[in-house]
Amino acid sequence: MSEIVIQVDNVRRSFTSTQKGEGLKGTVELLFNPKVKSHDALKGVSFKIESGAFVGLIGANGAGKTTLLKILSGLIPPSSGEATVLGQKPFDRSLSFRHQISLVMGQKAQLWWDLPAVDAFDLLKAIYEIPDAVYRERIDTLAELLDVKRLMQTQIRRLSLGERMKMELIGALIHWPKVIFLDEPTIGLDVLAAHKLREFLRVFNQKEKATIILTSHNMDDIERLCSRVMIMKTGELIFDGDPNQLTKKGECRLRIRFMEKKSIEELSALSGVPADHIEAETTSETTSEGEDSNDSGAALPTAFFNIQRTEATKVLQSIMSKTSIIDMGIEETSLEKVIQRIYEGEPAGLVERK
Repeated sequence: MSEIVIQVDNVRRSFTSTQKGEGLKGTVELLFNPKVKSHDALKGVSFKIESGAFVGLIGANGAGKTTLLKILSGLIPPSSGEATVLGQKPFDRSLSFRHQISLVMGQKAQLWWDLPAVDAFDLLKAIYEIPDAVYRERIDTLAELLDVKRLMQTQIRRLSLGERMKMELIGALIHWPKVIFLDEPTIGLDVLAAHKLREFLRVFNQKEKATIILTSHNMDDIERLCSRVMIMKTGELIFDGDPNQLTKKGECRLRIRFMEKKSIEELSALSGVPADHIEAETTSETTSEGEDSNDSGAALPTAFFNIQRTEATKVLQSIMSKTSIIDMGIEETSLEKVIQRIYEGEPAGLVERK
């Protein structure tokens, strides 16, 4: 049985801020009678993560993802509850703890911008007291995996965003941490740079058996790297399990374009599909000659029916017996679409915690 390296029990975190009114009156009130507002960033979060796991942490802005990573990396303490990483309380910030974890934040630089990358890494070597032979081997391995050997003598500030992100990763991994927290590591990267970064993380996780928690709004990151997904919404953990459980095996999206726009209620009556499993949108499409595919020049109304693949024929026959359609197609249900429905308020019963 794998070792539990991260354990979180009923962790809560609240922040307070003062509210200022308008004008001079607001300033005076702020000085003599400040109004304090409290915000709960985390509301009783609990989970366990085993050694070597690659976990995706998903949530809309403000869901509590970064707050949770800051607690686990020891930057801030929980307001209540308990979190342990590698058997230690993160906020104690013991030397042994700091030598075994790493935090990479895609929106914040952690290396020294005016230094060449190799000099920045030499400083980290001294900080972590890494032996010369081990340090050289690690630098060669990481630089080759990330394809940045030719850039090691270049100032960090003169590198592109993708190149800087790769250097940040090398700096974060040079001490060979057992637990790695990644907060939006591919943010702002082009498709090729993001792909190379993902491939590096996948290989590093497999070879070194490091435990990784990744937050990202890019579902490609999550689908290609993570065998486990945790979804947060307004400070609560609402799903924890295999991402395949979210996309529901056998489910598909039946796409149908209609001659006329129809309401969700009308689509439900035509198809027999529950209204909360139907999405409607209006798209404008053109033919190869550049003309609108609808002779009237109007946008084409399209509906998506989230159903079991075995029901597709029955639903299509029901619709075609009652109204005319332009065309249809069957699409796989993507993780991104499922997450979007959750963000927009899909009933909790459709998403169960592990």
